[in-house]
Amino acid sequence: MSAFVKRWHKETSSFHLPIEEVTITLDDIASLLHLLIVGAFHSFELLHVDDAVDMLVELLEVSAETIQCHGLYV
Repeated sequence: MSAFVKRWHKETSSFHLPIEEVTITLDDIASLLHLLIVGAFHSFELLHVDDAVDMLVELLEVSAETIQCHGLYV
């Protein structure tokens, strides 16, 4: 296990092995662990423009004026 930990690169989400770079997919996990993967991973809800602007202001710390200047909000 520690050999895999040493070869894990968080930036690319992959293992760097002597033969090549390897990425483990959800399908690989299902096959290896015999897990049944069904349903949606995430359900999305419609987002109103005003809510999206509020999120940009809060999370990216930009002003509503900046968003409007770039044509993202009318």
